[in-house]
Amino acid sequence: MEMPAPHVWRGVLILGIVANAPCLYFPHSPAEDTLSQESNPRRKPRVFYGWVIVGVVAMGSFTHSAETFPILSVFLKPMTEEFGWSRSAFTGAMTLGTLLAAVIAVFIGPVLDRFNPRWLMAGAFLVMGGSFILMSQVTELWQFYLVQIASRAVHMGIISVAIAVIIPKWFVAKRGKAVSIGAMGNRAGGVAIPLFTQAVVNVASWRWATFGVGILILVVSVLPSALFLKRKPEDIGQLPDGVLPEEMERAKQQSPDESSKPKRQQRQDVSYTVRQVVRMRSFYLLTTAFALMFIINPATSLHTIPFLTDQGLSTKVAVATVSTWAATGLIGTLLAGYMADHFNLRVVAGTQYVLLGVSFIFLQMVDSAPLAIAWGLYYGLIQGGTFIFQQVMLADYYGRESLGAIRGLVWPVQSVANAIGPIAAAFVYDQRQSYTLAFNTFLVLALIAATLTYMAKPPKAPVSTTTVAEKP
Repeated sequence: MEMPAPHVWRGVLILGIVANAPCLYFPHSPAEDTLSQESNPRRKPRVFYGWVIVGVVAMGSFTHSAETFPILSVFLKPMTEEFGWSRSAFTGAMTLGTLLAAVIAVFIGPVLDRFNPRWLMAGAFLVMGGSFILMSQVTELWQFYLVQIASRAVHMGIISVAIAVIIPKWFVAKRGKAVSIGAMGNRAGGVAIPLFTQAVVNVASWRWATFGVGILILVVSVLPSALFLKRKPEDIGQLPDGVLPEEMERAKQQSPDESSKPKRQQRQDVSYTVRQVVRMRSFYLLTTAFALMFIINPATSLHTIPFLTDQGLSTKVAVATVSTWAATGLIGTLLAGYMADHFNLRVVAGTQYVLLGVSFIFLQMVDSAPLAIAWGLYYGLIQGGTFIFQQVMLADYYGRESLGAIRGLVWPVQSVANAIGPIAAAFVYDQRQSYTLAFNTFLVLALIAATLTYMAKPPKAPVSTTTVAEKP
């Protein structure tokens, strides 16, 4: 089946740009969206706008998943077989794009602290969707590198950073719950988009599949991001969780002694500066642990389908396994959100890393469809909480005000790790025709990450810190 002529997808891109151009502008000040508090200073809205933010982030996360490795792995074999590329050559494009994203993220983080993220997110989704459409036309390796580097750079350098920052700025008491709901979009995309792309590959070709994914990104994510995203609740006269300033003031005056409340029912809304954070031992322990997990997870996502097919399983079973882990990841994501709000974060995150390491022993035992699906159930349930815990921990430990800048420091390290993992696993396979060494290494790295997380004690908040009690 032939692809649309170049003028067709060129027209689609131009139409998308024209349709969204009015929304893509740089705000003149951090408060450019601020609604006047004087217009209705005492009235509390029926629906806290933070939940609108959660919905928009969930929609963006859905299409954002298209550039993740479970989806890209669907294209690995058909593209490498058609063009005669090695798996290392295919993975190299994502590696370079991820390294470029590491540089971009340093500058994006502070921008997210100062300005409304809508123009940034809408523009990034426009580039990402356009890149997938252009990928349907590639005939040479350099063309594939050009579009994938661009897509990967905005995916990791802009969208991923923004998604990790936006929701935690709107919530404190309900942070874990809100972050997990927002992340369900990514999980839903991980279920639906691989099935969609594989079905299109089977019926038509990988070119039609990439074209369809590009259109999906433009339709679902560009306009909602441009129209509805806002920076933080203070910009519309509220406080996190929908509390009005006067309500918070009354709560300070009437609240009982906080020390009498259960420890995990307290969440402190204290913000540290970047200068303070980089002097803290916990920052380096968490950054290293997060980076190790970013070596493991992307590499596993990209190479699971090729590994399972190398084991003699069909492509349908391999894709079904990835979709199964994405589906159980929905449950794992919600469970992680609940645990983040009610239990010691260091303990639950560290334990999750240990259980994730065990999954690689299980994976190497998979030699049948039932075992593959069982592994997908286990891995999804455990892996579903990885990014949730990371988002909540950084916000809980270091606060909301400089969260973008702090994430901008952590993310480049994670991006480099993200770049290393998949290409290293591909290199191991190309050299040994086996993933055994790679998977055993991932087991060890997961155990190291767990140890570092257990050691990363949160900073002690100043006496003057406002403590927000967790609602039942």
